[in-house]
Amino acid sequence: MSEQNEALVRTAYAALGRGDLSALLELVHPDLEWTYLDPSREDPRPQTCHGREQLEWAVAHQARQGLATELEQITSHGDRVLVIVHTPGLDQRRAWAGRDRNYMVVTVHGGQIVAMRAFRNGDEARAFTGLPATGR
Repeated sequence: MSEQNEALVRTAYAALGRGDLSALLELVHPDLEWTYLDPSREDPRPQTCHGREQLEWAVAHQARQGLATELEQITSHGDRVLVIVHTPGLDQRRAWAGRDRNYMVVTVHGGQIVAMRAFRNGDEARAFTGLPATGR
């Protein structure tokens, strides 16, 4: 199942990379729960959004800023998929430095992305996913 979940997440990020919002949103459950970190705060508390519409707005906003996300790594454990992406120029637009990287754990159920949760670093994301820490 983990391989299928990884494939689904790769397909979603490929759609994002092509700018194909419709294809991306088809892979997302209508009641998506998305927890993100406010880029304007140095030590942000997680904020939660719901639904495809808020994700669509955020993706379009990032595109308007000229930010393009490059998939670096996908690793899964059960229904959770750890995604590491590189977004050149990201650190210039947020209050903390992270080598222009984002760490996201995507949860897949029934062939759809049902939840996404952002983390400040890889070890936090790996712990949430159920994977061992790497020290990064």
